[in-house]
Amino acid sequence: PRSTASDVTDQPRRRTYRETFVAQGPTTTESTRMANEKRRASPAKLKRALQPSEEYERGPGITRRELKSVRDLKLKGKLKSSEKKVRAAVDAAAQTELLLTTDAGYLEAEGPLERTYHFRQDQIATAVDEQSGRKAFELTLDKLGPYRATYSRDGQHLLLGGRKGHIALMEWQRSKILCELQLGETVRDVCFLHQHAMFAVAQKKDLFIYDSQGIELHCLRTHRPCVHRLRFLPYHFLLCTVGETGHLRYLDISTGQQVAEHASKLGACSVMATNPSNAVVHLGHSSGVVTLWSPNLPTPHVRMLCHTAPLSACAVEGGGNYMATAALDGRIKVWDLRTYKEVHTYHSVRPAHSLDISARGVLAVGHGPHVEMWRDALATKQKAPYMSHLLPASAVASVEFCPHEDVLGVGHALGFASLLVPGAGEAAFDAFEANPYATKKQRREAEVTALLEKLNPETITLDVSVIGTVDRSPGERMAEMKASKDAAEAERKANRKERKKARGRSKSAKRLARKSANINDERREKMRAAMAKRTQDRERAKRGDEPIDALDRFSAAPTVGNP
Repeated sequence: PRSTASDVTDQPRRRTYRETFVAQGPTTTESTRMANEKRRASPAKLKRALQPSEEYERGPGITRRELKSVRDLKLKGKLKSSEKKVRAAVDAAAQTELLLTTDAGYLEAEGPLERTYHFRQDQIATAVDEQSGRKAFELTLDKLGPYRATYSRDGQHLLLGGRKGHIALMEWQRSKILCELQLGETVRDVCFLHQHAMFAVAQKKDLFIYDSQGIELHCLRTHRPCVHRLRFLPYHFLLCTVGETGHLRYLDISTGQQVAEHASKLGACSVMATNPSNAVVHLGHSSGVVTLWSPNLPTPHVRMLCHTAPLSACAVEGGGNYMATAALDGRIKVWDLRTYKEVHTYHSVRPAHSLDISARGVLAVGHGPHVEMWRDALATKQKAPYMSHLLPASAVASVEFCPHEDVLGVGHALGFASLLVPGAGEAAFDAFEANPYATKKQRREAEVTALLEKLNPETITLDVSVIGTVDRSPGERMAEMKASKDAAEAERKANRKERKKARGRSKSAKRLARKSANINDERREKMRAAMAKRTQDRERAKRGDEPIDALDRFSAAPTVGNP
């Protein structure tokens, strides 16, 4: 009987030669391809493919020749392990970059006639998402200003200090006030310490430290007569202060001891900034000079004449390569700290009294009632600002970018304003440095870890690459310094032009004498007349002649030959 279609489908079909071969296993070509793919995906290949770029390198490190010169086996083992840890950290940082999928966005104009600095804050707040739009707000505090504002390292807490004694600590994203104080005396500056649980306040005479509940913990009377500016170095646990007398003081808050005190000898100082890359303190003085200090030297490392007018503000970029300064002449200058030379110059309508640089290089300038944000204004010269904001009938006292956020905090005479600046913050954060989502237990553990890993003040130096290198003997260093000095002296002599040596009449003293001989004055004429009279008197005394009178010329001359 003839089989139906259903019967045909139910019967097993015979495999072809190709299908039988594939079912038994992969061909030689396919097995080679699979092995190559597996080899490509091996960890060694991935590690070699993800070579760290130069931005993650941490200095030249220790060479093999330097390691061979170390005779102490224990020290050599420690150096090897430290170098291994550094290389592992660099590799991990380069590989972690693959996980950073968030990119920074900026305001972009649609047409050639549109400018980004014309965008208002209300327009930006309505264009972004609801959560980001809530970050733009204003606090009206018109009776106790002007206000100075600062953010904590994790960017979650805001500290406000009014000139007339008002202090407020809050979680600004949740609009929750943690503590509020009315001190009843002048407040010049406020500063967070290692965590938001402690902050310092520079009051009328003394320096006070409070906790997050507003309880006074310490009163430091050694900083009198008054403190103008405060800065905190988180890796060294050092609180830096400068005030009316121009003395820079370093206070270790973990032990309560004063590490160093340096006299600037340049008068009162109210401009201070810290370099985040090497913890060097920058002071701006009324003579237009910027000095760079560390607790290890009683004199400044560098003295830079930045302006001819008194300085009013200073800020240092996070990488430590650029510094921005402002003076009362209305000029804002950008300096390259690697060469200590001027890069660009900008002009403001009024003198800028506050500067700050974000994590992505946006420069904020506060002058008068205006706040301007300049994008990529450090490495290249910009013609117009990136954004601008006006505070009517007010004056800007301080500007500071919030870490990990596209937010700029502005303290002014009538309160506080939080501005949205797209592209200003770095979205990727390191949870081991400052975790915005840390719990109470994690904050305690981070505090203990930071105290255990606290750096000594001796590690503060201009060149951070010297940390971790092998210290050579003093004889080698002196020999190297002498060789470099001799080489510089030889180069100077080789480049010096041959000068014609003057001898005899061409000497400088002779030329000066000839020039001065041609000058006739009253005293010299009198001296010449007196000398001539004395010469005539001596000649007459020799001849035995009587003094000659004016009428002697009319007397008859004696006749020769007459009796």
